[in-house]
Amino acid sequence: MLHFPKQLLSLRHPASPVILSLRRALLSTAAATDAPPGAFAAVDYLVTTCGLTPEQALKAARYISHCKSTSNADSVLAFLSGPALRLSKADIARVVSHDPRILNCSVENTLKARIASLRSYGLDDAQVRTFLRVTHCVFRTFSIHEKLGFWIPFLGSPEKLLRVLRHNYYLLTSDLDRVVKPNIATLRESGMSPADIARMCVPNSRLLTCNPDTVKSILERADKLGVPRNSPMFRQAVATTTGLGAETMAAKLKLFGETLGCSAAEVASAVRRNPVLLKVSGEKLRRVVEFLTKVVRVDTAYILAWPAIVMYSLETRLAPRYSVMKALQEKHLIRKDHSFYSMVTSSDETFRRRHTHPHKDLLPGLDDAYMAACRGKTAHSSRAMKDPSLTCNCMLEWNSRSTNSDFGN
Repeated sequence: MLHFPKQLLSLRHPASPVILSLRRALLSTAAATDAPPGAFAAVDYLVTTCGLTPEQALKAARYISHCKSTSNADSVLAFLSGPALRLSKADIARVVSHDPRILNCSVENTLKARIASLRSYGLDDAQVRTFLRVTHCVFRTFSIHEKLGFWIPFLGSPEKLLRVLRHNYYLLTSDLDRVVKPNIATLRESGMSPADIARMCVPNSRLLTCNPDTVKSILERADKLGVPRNSPMFRQAVATTTGLGAETMAAKLKLFGETLGCSAAEVASAVRRNPVLLKVSGEKLRRVVEFLTKVVRVDTAYILAWPAIVMYSLETRLAPRYSVMKALQEKHLIRKDHSFYSMVTSSDETFRRRHTHPHKDLLPGLDDAYMAACRGKTAHSSRAMKDPSLTCNCMLEWNSRSTNSDFGN
């Protein structure tokens, strides 16, 4: 057996290309040297055939090093890349690195049977591929009929299940009787219907897979926000407090009051109407409030009356739409007291249909300037990311040029 310095085989910090190349060579040499007569070099196979990195291959090799030949592993790779699944090389490398034992599976008795079971629950070919990509850690081992038989009817469709699994494959490993069903029962006791729970948990699936005592704590924090349990906003309160501990929530409430310069009671009132406000970062809150008060020139009372305004993107929503509003006001196309909040909340399609498309003759280029601002394509766009008032200035400069043109007189 060859022995190499551990520093070369287990470097965890970024190394130079020369060191990385040397390490790959050492790993490959070590694998070839350690392979018994008649057996294949596992590390080399995993690197050259499966696409793993040398580091990944070294960890995975012990799960297939007992094999006397590559025939079964070759069959598995052919199945994964073949017409039934058509996984890319990158997908296969990801699957094998997370679960190298899949190379030991019988294609006929295990893999084809599991794929057929997935299709029996309504997953089409594309969804089966996605399922394998996002559940590579547990695809080979979880109970298909038990878990899919519960989750697909509960969430409503295979697509919704896949949306959850992309972020939380623990749905397939959590104990249904000891964890999932008690959590659902607790949420139902808070006044939510099964449909409410399913809708809320597609983006917040941790509520279904975490410790049941944690779910009770989350509900208690949601209650402290003052949102009645029979209110539709209570689901938002629960979704918000899922990601916030008690101390973090208190700090967020305090920061909100300090940034706006308002009382705790005023903050509580705003949060009751829109609990998701607590998800806004302190830096974003500071920048949005500064923009609204110094550029748009609305006061704290206005922000408290329409608290959802602080949740919109400063760079791609607030600044570009304020610029359009100013351009239209200077042309007397809308009132000076036109509601900025109404400009902000409409969808992009509706906003353009109402405010840029109707004025393409009087203000040629307004729609293009607006779309460029939304994409961050205005002049000084890199600086505008730090100071979005520059976006407004750029669009207002365009408006000034338009005003002095034949169309503007």
